[in-house]
Amino acid sequence: MRMKKIILMAVISLATATTAMAQDVFRILLDDAKSVADDRTKDIETRKIATFKYDELSYMAMKVRDDVLRDTTNLEFFNKTVTMLNEQSLAMHEYIQLYMERLAKAKKKSDRDIVITIFKDASINNPLFNDMDKELILSYFNNDNFITQFSLDTDWVKALEAVRKKY
Repeated sequence: MRMKKIILMAVISLATATTAMAQDVFRILLDDAKSVADDRTKDIETRKIATFKYDELSYMAMKVRDDVLRDTTNLEFFNKTVTMLNEQSLAMHEYIQLYMERLAKAKKKSDRDIVITIFKDASINNPLFNDMDKELILSYFNNDNFITQFSLDTDWVKALEAVRKKY
């Protein structure tokens, strides 16, 4: 009987920890991106990727902030927004990982160009906010200084789904 209680407590603890982690995806990825971007011991490309991630996550937070602050009593809307940010953050992280994997496998320049085009197209063709500030949202898109040439206004869940259909 004592062993069953211990096992039950362990399962409850694990479930609680998993839920807490799921709720913190956005914050964890934001903090990690900031840390890597600021870490001068990392190579420049790794820091640039982290800078893109940080800017993207900050952009998403900025876009939802006003809606959340408009009605601070609407807990359901707040929870939906947090869930959306977490889902988008995780999908963005997976998207960039998949992108880097595909680029690494593409040995010929023509193959690399195809990978870049597929991922850029998925990014630009799946907006999340339909932001009209093109200068802002396209600040990385045609910037040859960054390997992550994606639109900031991207629905990462849909973009990830789009590139997975191609691969």
